Amino acid sequence: MENPYCLGRQLGSGVDGVVRICTDNSTGLQYACKSVLKSKSDALQHIRTEIEMLDRLRGHPNIITYQGHFEDDEHVHLAMDLCEGGDLCEHLQERGPLTEREAVRVMRVLVSALMFCHGRGVMHRDIKPDNILFPRRNSGYGDLKLADFGAAADFTHRRVFTAVEGTPWYLAPEVLTGTGYDEKVDVWSLGILLHILLSGYVPFDGETTPDIFQAIKRGRLDLKRAPWPAISEEAKDLLKGMLQKNPYRRLRLAEVLAHPWMQMIMETGVERWGNWPNPESVVVGG
Repeated sequence: MENPYCLGRQLGSGVDGVVRICTDNSTGLQYACKSVLKSKSDALQHIRTEIEMLDRLRGHPNIITYQGHFEDDEHVHLAMDLCEGGDLCEHLQERGPLTEREAVRVMRVLVSALMFCHGRGVMHRDIKPDNILFPRRNSGYGDLKLADFGAAADFTHRRVFTAVEGTPWYLAPEVLTGTGYDEKVDVWSLGILLHILLSGYVPFDGETTPDIFQAIKRGRLDLKRAPWPAISEEAKDLLKGMLQKNPYRRLRLAEVLAHPWMQMIMETGVERWGNWPNPESVVVGG
């Protein structure tokens, strides 16, 4: 397949491959290009999944946009939006937890993006701050883009999944029990993210991966330690609804969007509740 892009400087790298700036030869526009080796079977499967999912998810302003892909003898290359503003993980590490009003802005964007995904039969399965990008350094929370759909799955023809996909701290309990799960795992992961946005740390942690998994399966949510006494009861109520161990009792995305905490801040435009002072560092897991 002919290469329609000119590959430029490297932006980052990981176990699956590298990301570079690429320039469209016909338009001169710049994008990000993820390149993986065909010899790495897991990476190859992930990028083929990502291509399929992003092609299906075109059109939402808060989902990374698929621009095209091409192959050569050794690599598969995926071109998508160029986001040079860093990710939400880096942002939280730099500034600490968000105020409740800021957290609402982030949550509304992500709930909207996930509702779009679920409406098209796609569950993300790897919601975490690292996969939420700022297009530019001066971008606001309303500009955030959900990215990295390599672990995503199409659930239009299948309702129950058993494969363990995602990052340990963000996995829902039903993923770990092997009894099967559906798209509500994304609500759990989004609940973990909300906990991080407001507190700066993950709710279920451990020294080792098995320790983390045990903490998740126990599901003992501690909202008494700092900074939770200074956070509104409405925010904590939403968090409890999203982090229900039983997926049948867990809130749906539409219920998250309609929750009083989300609605009260949206309607008043005023932050009604205080937050604990920001610590110097934030622990967000993987």
